Amino acid sequence: MSKLKISGTIRFIEETDAEKSEHLSQKLVLSLAPDNFLGMTTKTGDGCSEIHLESGKVGSILATADDLLMNADGAVRVKKSSQK
Repeated sequence: MSKLKISGTIRFIEETDAEKSEHLSQKLVLSLAPDNFLGMTTKTGDGCSEIHLESGKVGSILATADDLLMNADGAVRVKKSSQK
């Protein structure tokens, strides 16, 4: 019997010229990379970066996605407040 695998991808897209010139999505994804667990991979590219999640449990995917998005939100808030 094969195990069910659930997967999802979170994509961070650089929308403004400033974000693109700073490679903001790449910096954000790489700052989250230390949290990588088995079944989590990161990919950076021109204009967007991705975190791909895969697990046998939907709860693990949801909890990890929630943690990543909360950490990403915190990083964006710190960046914005440091520019003031």
